[in-house]
Amino acid sequence: MFQIFSRYGKVLKIVTFTRNNSFQVLIQYPDVVTAQSAKLSLDGQNVYNSCCTLRIEYSKLTNLNVKYNNDKSRDYTNPSLPNGESGLDGVIPDQLLPQLLLTGTNSPVALQAARRSLSQSDHTRISAPGMLASPFTPLALNSPLAASYAGSPVSGLPIGGFTLPGTGANSALGAGPLRLASQVPGTCVLLISNLNEEMVTPDALFTLFGVYGDVLRVKILYNKKDSALIQMAEPAQAHLAMTHMDKLRLFGKQMRVMPSKHQIVQMPKEGQPDAGLTKDYTNSPLHRFKKPGSKNYQNIYPPSATLHLSNIPASVSEEEMKQAFEETGFTVKGFKFFPKDRRMALIQLGSVDEAVSALVKMHNFQLSEQSHLRVSFSKSNIQPDGSPFNNIN
Repeated sequence: MFQIFSRYGKVLKIVTFTRNNSFQVLIQYPDVVTAQSAKLSLDGQNVYNSCCTLRIEYSKLTNLNVKYNNDKSRDYTNPSLPNGESGLDGVIPDQLLPQLLLTGTNSPVALQAARRSLSQSDHTRISAPGMLASPFTPLALNSPLAASYAGSPVSGLPIGGFTLPGTGANSALGAGPLRLASQVPGTCVLLISNLNEEMVTPDALFTLFGVYGDVLRVKILYNKKDSALIQMAEPAQAHLAMTHMDKLRLFGKQMRVMPSKHQIVQMPKEGQPDAGLTKDYTNSPLHRFKKPGSKNYQNIYPPSATLHLSNIPASVSEEEMKQAFEETGFTVKGFKFFPKDRRMALIQLGSVDEAVSALVKMHNFQLSEQSHLRVSFSKSNIQPDGSPFNNIN
């Protein structure tokens, strides 16, 4: 588990346990964005061929309080813990935090059969779709993945008889012929191409990519205005944005999003032609994630035709909200205030493409003298008959 999940960020703690005849694992990352990146990349993947499918959910624990470093639990930030029985305490429920809960239903018999199958297989074969790259060769956890924990007990931790390809003693991290299909890029900068150069602006890209992380700088290329560079605050945020935005249609064109070779977006030098195509948003008041523990971390969802609206003044009616969207050129298919909080609502548009454009144009829309609309993608839909929401918390 450490080797697999370290590909997506620094793993702080791991606790394993069995509940309802199911082997489960809790993994703690430093922050929610890294945890979500790992979840998006690994949920549904198989550790072995047709066996040990990772089912990943967010844990409600605020922190893993690990008492012992052994084969059941480990705190990689505290190598001096004794070797005893693992345990959890000091937990606070009902919060979305940087822990992931892994569950599965595979039996020990199936696991043993999978290992036998792997040991008899051709070690040059590429793994099937939906399966983590194989083969898994026996190795204690002393690969470069553990380099940041030098001197801790992790270097001698047996990890169930397998390691990821390309992570052995003679390999650079991720350098093997087989590697996970999706990895956190080492840069905060994304390269966006195939943009609608007649309509796209730095502010539009700041607003859209800001749904998945804090955008620091945007640069539309002066000599290639259908391409842009976007600098996010953290590599995990860049990966999250790339996961959701690649091949998404913006203003009628399908964007391509990939990691850039650049580490930062340079501002234009004095006298250099730019035409306002490069903007620095470092001090923007519109960042969604600068506040530690922000509830915005709990509301990151893939693009959808339904938008979540918040910061609605009590004086604004449903008709006024719908009219604001329709006057901007959008088709409103449904609208519903939250039953317990009229400051929030869902609005359903004609398509995902239309919702993407609406988010760009309506986020920060001024509703009153002191209120600006906040817009994000929703996980819920409005029932066709206008009845209460699906899956609303």
